[in-house]
Amino acid sequence: METRHLKAAVILTGIISLVAIVSAFYTQWRAEQTLTPKCSYLDPILVDLLAFSAGLFLVLEGLYRIIEHQEIKTTKDRLFLAIRIAFGCAIITLHVMQFIHK
Repeated sequence: METRHLKAAVILTGIISLVAIVSAFYTQWRAEQTLTPKCSYLDPILVDLLAFSAGLFLVLEGLYRIIEHQEIKTTKDRLFLAIRIAFGCAIITLHVMQFIHK
């Protein structure tokens, strides 16, 4: 991948992932403030570990595809990879926050 394509893909991914992390954090934080029973915190720790692993897989697999596959030049393809990584970041953020309360 040309360096400008790689740079554009990394910038796009970073921006979308940051938005996903902030959105997930804010949503979870607001839920903690308004809900009396913290139902998600009663789930077994295995649920958080499995979700964290799935989120980490999405992030690492997406980053691998950005770096390894040099033919990704269209904005549409870069956008789908960025969204995949952003979902992984959001999953990781939510389950780390839930894990902290256990």
